[in-house]
Amino acid sequence: MSESVSLIQPRRLRAPRVDGRALIDPAPIDGIAWIARNMQTRRLQQADLGGHALAELAAEARARMLAAAISYTAEYRDVSSCRVADKQAPVVMVGHQPELVHPGVWFKNFVLSELARRVDGVAVHLLCDNDHVRATSLRVPTGSAARPRRVSIPFDQAGHMVAYEHRMVQDHDQFRAFGRRVAKTIEPLVHDPLIRAWWPSAVEAMEAGAPLGAAVARARHVLEGRWGLNTLEVPLGQLCGQTPFQYLAGYLLHHCARFLQVYNDCLAAYRQVNRVRSHAHPVPDLRQLGEAIETPFWLWTRDDLIRRSAWINRPGRNAELTDRHSVVIPLGLDPDSDLQSTVQRLQSAERQGIYLRPRALMTTMFARLLLSDLFIHGIGGAKYDELTDALVRRFFGIEPPAFMVATLTAMLPIPRQDVVPADLRRIDDLLRELRYHPECHVDLLPETERLIERKRNLVNAASPTMNRRQRHQELEQVNAKLRQFLEMRRDGLVRQRRDLQIALRSTAILASREYAFCLFPERNLRPRLLDLARREP
Repeated sequence: MSESVSLIQPRRLRAPRVDGRALIDPAPIDGIAWIARNMQTRRLQQADLGGHALAELAAEARARMLAAAISYTAEYRDVSSCRVADKQAPVVMVGHQPELVHPGVWFKNFVLSELARRVDGVAVHLLCDNDHVRATSLRVPTGSAARPRRVSIPFDQAGHMVAYEHRMVQDHDQFRAFGRRVAKTIEPLVHDPLIRAWWPSAVEAMEAGAPLGAAVARARHVLEGRWGLNTLEVPLGQLCGQTPFQYLAGYLLHHCARFLQVYNDCLAAYRQVNRVRSHAHPVPDLRQLGEAIETPFWLWTRDDLIRRSAWINRPGRNAELTDRHSVVIPLGLDPDSDLQSTVQRLQSAERQGIYLRPRALMTTMFARLLLSDLFIHGIGGAKYDELTDALVRRFFGIEPPAFMVATLTAMLPIPRQDVVPADLRRIDDLLRELRYHPECHVDLLPETERLIERKRNLVNAASPTMNRRQRHQELEQVNAKLRQFLEMRRDGLVRQRRDLQIALRSTAILASREYAFCLFPERNLRPRLLDLARREP
């Protein structure tokens, strides 16, 4: 593990705390230089996957990905301005699940479009539809600015944990009504939320047969086009059925034992460097049970959409890829066998409705090594990819391509009280002072002066005839008498504390940066996202 520790290179990144502030690391001008460096490094790399040069596989992966992205995006948006004919054009990429994201996540798409424009390249958003649907409702603030509360508005029925790739809308009426219900719920706080005019596009995509995630993503992408972003989108599931991904997957399956060791070593190093105690964070270790080795992939089938871990049984000549439930794919991972035969078997399984899909770290490894010249992460993805970088360095023996990080903090345009938790701590400190040191706060009157003098004598010159218990009791009695002169002030502080608690709860609800972009008014959000993406630091 000591070797892996040296390969973990943390980047200290923090989301902005102030409304309207953005983080882009590195700055766009440096990001342009990183693109050129990543392209040059790939051309010079000698790494190969089972006899296939990584650079050549990347060129094929990119060509196939761009063709798929053009075809997919053209189903609902004009793609005539996208520069995909030039094979030398840089490819800039982001990736996320097709869900209702907050503006900090959405901001990556604006940086993506702007950076691709500056380098005369192609911008691609990878829809990570290998993840399962995590929520079928949206948290929406309502009530008044003084007493807000949050409610959950469903857009579909909850169901099995099925990947976005196959998850269709279950309740069409609920999906259709979602936009109106959200707009009505948030109206006391935000008069004209974007969702009112935008959600019908998602309904239109759903009624045209798009899965749940794709319906939301297509509506968002159409809106981005209207706002001037020039990007393509492509579902990851479409790329997993192509040869380049299957070569990468096949290579890892061929070397599953070594990969498991490197993977778990790098995970242990990551946890050590980042002082993480949980063995489930950032991801669980890969397991080995007897001769069975867990791999960093999911398996499911057309007839059983529940995704399960993919395992290699009996690594070697008689190896099988299985979900340890119902799927068994004979692979025959003989060290001397041609990787091409494994790829053919994975392709055959895909045609039969057996789907092999990457887990999170493998998704960004695929995107960064084979698909793009610069990948743009949010802060969470950047943290995860400290681990991916170490994996690439250890397992492939190459330096991973650098990636950019982009996010912003946007809060709903609702008046908020300017209060912070430190205000509550100050009141609590003062109430404690009034309880234990009232002599510091009372007005100096003959009676209070006598009590203060008595307390001073008790503290500084305890009588030898008075035991500790008696002394404590008399100090409490003196303090209680002094506190009687402070009752009005204490009552005022208690009322102030109660009001401040209410204000802090309200601020915590209203000042969250986690609300979905569609809850914002367009006039508030559009110029902010566009201006910050184009601004130089």
